[in-house]
Amino acid sequence: MGKIDQIQALVRNGLYYLTEHADDEAGVDGFDIYDVEYGMLTGQIRRTWPQEEKYEIIGPALDGRPIGIVCRITLTGKVRVITVYEDQL
Repeated sequence: MGKIDQIQALVRNGLYYLTEHADDEAGVDGFDIYDVEYGMLTGQIRRTWPQEEKYEIIGPALDGRPIGIVCRITLTGKVRVITVYEDQL
């Protein structure tokens, strides 16, 4: 199973959470938890930071805008969303 598949399986099972920073940053760009969830479930990994085990997922928000999500899988088997932003690339 690839990392995106693992992340998406955890998200489908509700095993994810946003840090306070991620929640704040999502709000700045007009995204909510449903946009973040949809972006993770339909997006793809664009970049990884192997030493930190972090992943950047790019996908669509519910309104079609590109959403960027940086996350990692915790030792307890949850997806920790570190930051969220409207992707400009």
